[in-house]
Amino acid sequence: MRYSIPLSYNPINVPRLAEVLNRYEGVHHNQIITDFESAMCSVTGSPFAVALNSGTAAIHLALKILGVGADDYVIAPTFTYVATINPILYLGARPVLVDSEATTWNMDPDAVEEAILKLKNEGKRPKVMVLVHTYGMPCQLDRLLAIARREGLRVLEDAAESLGSTYRGQMVGTFGDVGIYSFNNNKVVTTYGGGILITKSPEWASKVRFLANQAREDLPYYEHRAMGYNYAMGSLNAAAGMSQLIDLQENVAKRRSIFNLYKGLLGMESHDEIPGAYSNRWFSTFLFPNEATRNRVTSLLEANTIETRPLWRPMHDQPVFHGVHSITNGHANHLFKHGICLPSGQSLTPTQVEMVAALIKA
Repeated sequence: MRYSIPLSYNPINVPRLAEVLNRYEGVHHNQIITDFESAMCSVTGSPFAVALNSGTAAIHLALKILGVGADDYVIAPTFTYVATINPILYLGARPVLVDSEATTWNMDPDAVEEAILKLKNEGKRPKVMVLVHTYGMPCQLDRLLAIARREGLRVLEDAAESLGSTYRGQMVGTFGDVGIYSFNNNKVVTTYGGGILITKSPEWASKVRFLANQAREDLPYYEHRAMGYNYAMGSLNAAAGMSQLIDLQENVAKRRSIFNLYKGLLGMESHDEIPGAYSNRWFSTFLFPNEATRNRVTSLLEANTIETRPLWRPMHDQPVFHGVHSITNGHANHLFKHGICLPSGQSLTPTQVEMVAALIKA
C-alpha cells in the first residue's frame, strides 16, 4: 500500500547529496567513507569509527572482537528487533533474553541480576551484556553498567535506534566497550542502508575494518589468512550520510516535537526518560488500554492510508529462539499486545499529527 502518512520517511535531498558528491569529484571514492567516519567521531565523541553496510553487521563484528564464540552466553533484552539477537547465533553463542522494566521499556536491571544468578547456579557465566536503547529511549545505564563491571562483562551498546539520544550529556552508544548505530532508511539519519561501529580501541577498530573487507592481508596480491566478511559501507551510502548528518539535531528536535504533540493531544501512556536521559524519540510509541482497542485503531488508520506498526514482539516468543534462556516478567508481552508506533518522521507536519490523533480519539 502507498501510505499518505508513512511511519518514518526520509526523502532524498537531491541538491544536498549532489553538493556532497561534487566535493569529491576527482577524489578516490573511499575518501567519502573515511570522511563520514570522521564526521561520526565528531558527532559522538568516539575516537574511532568503522562504517559498515548495516547495523546487524556492526553487531556481528562487535561481538566477534569482544571474544564471543561458540557456547558463550550473551545477556540481551527480549524487547528489541531481531537484529540485536541474530548475530549472537551467527557466532554459535547462546542468548539470554531479559525482560523490560516499566519506565524506559528497556532491559530490567533486576531481571539481569536474576539471569546472572540463574546462570551461576547452573555453573555458567555470561561473557557480554548487550544494552539497547529501545525506540531511542536511553536505558538505565548506571545500574546496568555497574552490574557489568561487577561481573566482569564486556558491554556492547546497541544504539541502532538512538543516534542523537544522550545520557548526562553524553551520546548513548559511547558508554560500552563497543557501540553501534544503524542508518537504515527509517532512522533519524539514514545512509539508505548502513551502520557504523564505534570504539575507543584503535586495535579493535583496525580489526573490524580488516574483517569487514574480507580479511585481506596488506600485501600487493590477494591473500587471506582468516575468514572475513563483505561488510564495508558503500561510498554512495556514506555520501548520503554526509548529506544528512548536519541535520541530526534538527531532526531529533522535530521528532521530539512530534511526540510531545501526540502526547498532549492523546494523553496516552508511553515510556519515560529517567533523570539525565534525553531521547531522540525515534518513534512515537503509545499504549492502549487493551489489545482489542489497539487493533481497532490500527485498522482505522490503515483504512485511511496511515502507516503504523505494533511494538516489538518479544524475542523469547519468536519461534527461532524457542528454548533459549530467558528471564521474563510479562512486561514485554504487555507492550507488544497494547502498544503502537505512530507516524514519527521528521517531515511530518503538525496538521498530519492532529489528523492522526483525531482518528485515534474517534
